[in-house]
Amino acid sequence: MSMSTSPSPPLFIIGPCALESIEQVKPVVEVAKRHGLSYFRANLFKPRTSPHSFQGLGKEGLPVIDYLLDSGMKLVCEACSLEQLEIVQTYASIVQIGARNMQNFELLKGIGAAIDFSTSRQMVMLKRGFSANIQEWLSSADYLQRFGVPRDRIVLCERGSRHWAAPYGMTLDLALAWKVRRETDYRVIVDPSHGTRESSLVLPMAGAAQAMGFDGLMLEVHPNPLESLSDPQQAIRPKALDDFLSQPFFHGEKVDDLGDSPSNHS
Repeated sequence: MSMSTSPSPPLFIIGPCALESIEQVKPVVEVAKRHGLSYFRANLFKPRTSPHSFQGLGKEGLPVIDYLLDSGMKLVCEACSLEQLEIVQTYASIVQIGARNMQNFELLKGIGAAIDFSTSRQMVMLKRGFSANIQEWLSSADYLQRFGVPRDRIVLCERGSRHWAAPYGMTLDLALAWKVRRETDYRVIVDPSHGTRESSLVLPMAGAAQAMGFDGLMLEVHPNPLESLSDPQQAIRPKALDDFLSQPFFHGEKVDDLGDSPSNHS
């Protein structure tokens, strides 16, 4: 296949690991607006390894969703099941399939049926499973396409691999992701938050991905990381994000031509 060409603008997604409250997202929205960004990580459902961990607000978080939509944000929302997909597809501009569900084939097959891509500009982001190779990742993308998701609406996201030698248990595999970026026509973005699991490493790796020419970034941002109910060690503060976005090399999103909100939200 031909080498992918970067969309204009790049796709930059910011926001907390999981929604907790309106107060939590307000400072992040302020940074997004200051830099012309509009794609916001907005998960009501959060799959966790431990059943005792915070699983997301679920439907109780819909007032936060309304606040974000009223603020002009375009939402990136994870669906872990067909039942959750039925909920999030009504307000998500990008439906996220997380690493744990990369090979949830019934979910992959159901997205094309749940969303009418002939009338909607919604997109689907497919994260690489943390033990998946290139063939497995692309095969999951093929499932999406085979069952109704247009190829140009699929975004691939590198989020790291488990590795015994990694300082925090996860290695961000930019080489693997770049091979996919170079040899396919998929958009490929990078999530250095999950890919490093350490806040001090997030922005250096984000800068590396930016310099390499990936199609965007996904960054976890929380006003008080130590108080985060989900993955506190990898979230950066709004001020750190603000400083990063202010650097000369950063080219943020200026117009919205990648996707759009569902038809029932203007």
